[in-house]
Amino acid sequence: MKLLPFVFGLLTALTANAQTVPSVADSLFMVTYSLGETWDKSKGPGEQPYFKEHGARLGQLRKDGVIKLGARYADKGMIVIAAADITKAKEIINADVAVQNKLFVADVQKLNLFYDGCLERKK
Repeated sequence: MKLLPFVFGLLTALTANAQTVPSVADSLFMVTYSLGETWDKSKGPGEQPYFKEHGARLGQLRKDGVIKLGARYADKGMIVIAAADITKAKEIINADVAVQNKLFVADVQKLNLFYDGCLERKK
């Protein structure tokens, strides 16, 4: 039963920075981004339409405490977000103009942690 207080503490810490104060019942979702049909492979990322707006949107979501983790791997991007449910998570992601205009395809899935830890980048 020592695990329950630890999980409660983790959820509280993950949601503490959000502007809209999430409850402990909030869920985590993993969003995987892959290149969409409008991505022009002859251009760099900064030359793509909607790329700047996409970056600004992700920046605001980080500032608001919605994004908990982000990474790139291979040719994909991935973020972990907090949202009340899968419908709200999809609303957050689908509000991105780069997703709406198919620069990126975003797949939103419920994230069920079986091991939690601490990720820190060395400075």
